[in-house]
Amino acid sequence: MFNYKQTLETMRKERASLQAELEKLDRVISALASVVGGAVAIGAKRPAKKRRQILQAQNRKGSQSSKSKGKISAEGLRNIIEAQKRRWAKVRAAAKTKAKVSAA
Repeated sequence: MFNYKQTLETMRKERASLQAELEKLDRVISALASVVGGAVAIGAKRPAKKRRQILQAQNRKGSQSSKSKGKISAEGLRNIIEAQKRRWAKVRAAAKTKAKVSAA
């Protein structure tokens, strides 16, 4: 019969071993980074307070940018619509000529 307790204990020991190996590797990487001159943070996570500050700043920035949006004038909108119609007319004309050439 399968022994769950023994398997669980084995997995915990393996995890602890891997964790120790990762910590050792992190120390070596940090030492090497200091020699090279780059400050590399290994496994550093932002504290909750810092994440909250960043989120609030992003929200403030987003609300400010939406207020400063301008509107397109009626004439500008007409120009855009007319230009788009001309573009599609060219596409349709090119498709017609291509269809005529392939049919002939």
